[in-house]
Amino acid sequence: MFEQERVITRLQQRVLAEKGVAVCFLAGSYGRRRENAFSDLDVAILFADKAARETAWAGRREFVRSVTPYVPARSFDAVHIRPYLHITLYSNGAKVDYRYETLALPPNPWDRDIRILKDHNGWALQYQAACAQTAQPVPRMTAAELEQLDERFWVMFWDVYRQVLRGDRDKPFTIYLELLHVSLPPLLAVLPPEEPARQGLLAAYFNRDTKATAGHLRELLAAYLAARTAVVRRLHLMFTPDTRFENEIQRLMQTKAK
Repeated sequence: MFEQERVITRLQQRVLAEKGVAVCFLAGSYGRRRENAFSDLDVAILFADKAARETAWAGRREFVRSVTPYVPARSFDAVHIRPYLHITLYSNGAKVDYRYETLALPPNPWDRDIRILKDHNGWALQYQAACAQTAQPVPRMTAAELEQLDERFWVMFWDVYRQVLRGDRDKPFTIYLELLHVSLPPLLAVLPPEEPARQGLLAAYFNRDTKATAGHLRELLAAYLAARTAVVRRLHLMFTPDTRFENEIQRLMQTKAK
């Protein structure tokens, strides 16, 4: 739908012609051959050493535009996600994450399935085999991290809830957004897809109807507490909630709902 295959074809032509590129492969959904019309492209470009990578990195913007020279594009550094990551949005709809690596790249479980566009003396095949033997890391969260998350959740949650109850839909909105940002991503990161408590977190609702929003907030609190319990259980954390306080808060919220 967004012409990803066209980008792949042009990318392969480009890296094959580029002597400085030792290896290039696709990871992610294209590596697993499970892509669909909306999948982005996870591209790894490998260089012989750090000096070669630095030289290529300096020209990264020109390179990504040269892949499809007649398709307008914008690109952005994403080193906050990982070093030497450059993301490009092509105006044909394709999104491409370019990873600039070296041949010293250690095996990792996310590259166990790759689609090789360019290889160097069988390096990519050997690398893929090594990745297949690498175990997935276990997501972690410490008790201290959970406690900090919990404290921030309660402060922001109650700010939003009490303001919504008084009919204010404007002032609490930004706090609600921060509440979601602070609490949901860390919990979702450590809860696997098959965990039932995870599903309750996958909802967000903020409406001009403050009564409806208040109802959602009660559901959000229940989902948060269930997810927190699941995290404690799965990670065997020494975390003791203030049950008396939380029960009273939920009782109060049920009273206000009537």
